[in-house]
Amino acid sequence: MDKLLILFIAIPLLSFFATLFLQNKSEKAIGVIVRFAKVFNILSAITFAAWWVINGCTPVDYNLATLYQTEHFVFAIHFFYDEVTVVFSIVGALLFFLVATFSKYYMHRDEGYRRYFNTILLFATAYNFIILAGNFETLFIGWEIKGICSFLLIAYYRNRYLPVKNAYKAVSNYRISDVALMLAMWMMHHLTHQNITFGELGVAKEMATTSGETGMAIFITCMVILAATIKSAQFPFTTWLPRAMEGPTASSAIFYGSLSIHIGVFLLLRTHPFWEDMLWAKIVIIVIGAITAIVASLIARVQPTVKTQIAYSSAAQIGLMFIEVALGFHWLVLIHFAGNAF
Repeated sequence: MDKLLILFIAIPLLSFFATLFLQNKSEKAIGVIVRFAKVFNILSAITFAAWWVINGCTPVDYNLATLYQTEHFVFAIHFFYDEVTVVFSIVGALLFFLVATFSKYYMHRDEGYRRYFNTILLFATAYNFIILAGNFETLFIGWEIKGICSFLLIAYYRNRYLPVKNAYKAVSNYRISDVALMLAMWMMHHLTHQNITFGELGVAKEMATTSGETGMAIFITCMVILAATIKSAQFPFTTWLPRAMEGPTASSAIFYGSLSIHIGVFLLLRTHPFWEDMLWAKIVIIVIGAITAIVASLIARVQPTVKTQIAYSSAAQIGLMFIEVALGFHWLVLIHFAGNAF
């Protein structure tokens, strides 16, 4: 059953490639492919979650493939499945279904109909890559693809000045986030001298403590917090989020109202075993979340458009999730994420 995790990646990715060969006017054919992808995504998420519960809710570690290996480094596509993945996969599958169904009618006869669904399918692939990632390298693949999809959808109306300008603003923030995540991976390798998985982060923390490499651990934690803060549009990086609403309304919903914007929360949940004993890290995350929740809530009250109101409200809710993660209320975070996303 572990091997079937690849279907979460394979189905939307194959659907993406299939739609590349269709013309923009082939709406019916594109609709059939997207319908297959979204229904299969839901069935896969629910079936695997049921199997996971029946088998005692034991976390699943599965190494899919080793892409590169030397004496001191292994670059492997590694999957990890636990309660966090269960919630994110089911919520993601249902929201992908809703948004794709609505988009079929919303984007009808649009000149970029095929391009829109190409990007949405690629986003579904990236999202599943992230939530199933068992190590930093696998997560980074999805992280980068999702950033590309975000840029393409913000700049979807590419003949207009403002969407393109705002797409560049969003992607410039993303690049800082990407560099932070790469630095965290780099330092983690120097700390552990191996390809560490998320299930082994507790061991990495002990290695840092016993070897006296607290500086490395602090650096890794800072980079993880920075990456999560930017990706989830927390203070002081909140301003890119309302500007990202320049894309089609349906893509704004799935990206900046429900799924993509919560990836920073997911990163904190995944790396929690590494920094859970660092009081200063908890304080930093709580302060960032609290400032964002207060400031974004006040800004949302005076926005003239619904889209910007939703953007700032979403940032405020995620600020509260940051606080919940830092306090260790992980099931509350997952419930909060599902409620806010829907």
